[in-house]
Amino acid sequence: MKLPSLQKRLRGAIPYVRKGSFLADVGTDHAYLPVYLYGTGHIRGAVASDINEKPLRSAAAHIAAYGATEGVCTRLCDGLAGIEAYAPDDITVFGMGGELIVRILEDAPFVKDPKVRLILQPMSKAEDLRRYLAREGFAIVGESLCAEGHRIYQIICAEYDGVTREITPVEALLGKENVERGGELFLSFLRQKKRVFEKILAGKEASGEPVAYEREILSAIEDLITKETEK
Repeated sequence: MKLPSLQKRLRGAIPYVRKGSFLADVGTDHAYLPVYLYGTGHIRGAVASDINEKPLRSAAAHIAAYGATEGVCTRLCDGLAGIEAYAPDDITVFGMGGELIVRILEDAPFVKDPKVRLILQPMSKAEDLRRYLAREGFAIVGESLCAEGHRIYQIICAEYDGVTREITPVEALLGKENVERGGELFLSFLRQKKRVFEKILAGKEASGEPVAYEREILSAIEDLITKETEK
């Protein structure tokens, strides 16, 4: 069986997808991730879903082209609507903003099941997603960063255990595990975030808006940069 070439940001999901699981890939686009995982024998099957017909037709064409029709099916739906019927073990939601991922999870109560694993890659507002997970009883069981081009992506792996957690602003933004691990990629990530928050701070100061949060985050980022550069 032929295998598609995976972007680095998609490859970042592989360590978190459990072997032998049935995968739901939400917002699948070309279905490259489920096809690759099925073709390598990593998963037993998958449903590739999308809200729009055009990318789903493209996904179906790729599934057929790579000979994966026996194991990977498609579904036209909004988020996880109707996906519960497939009883997925693992769910990947990549390429969406954190706020949209939160909405998708809120609309799918079945994900609050200890047997279900969430593998998420927020393109923005990762802090909102982590706050939601902490508040709603999901344990973050793995986090990592991956770089592609000039962008650094965050991957969050979570499982439901019903325990509500407190999370600091820095942990919400950067990820506790990422902070603890550190490293060169994390240092680059910190420097990117520093530039972003400096611009936000300058804009808010110019318009007279409160900036306490931005100052707190910038101070923490600068401390972490110092720590990483001194290693």
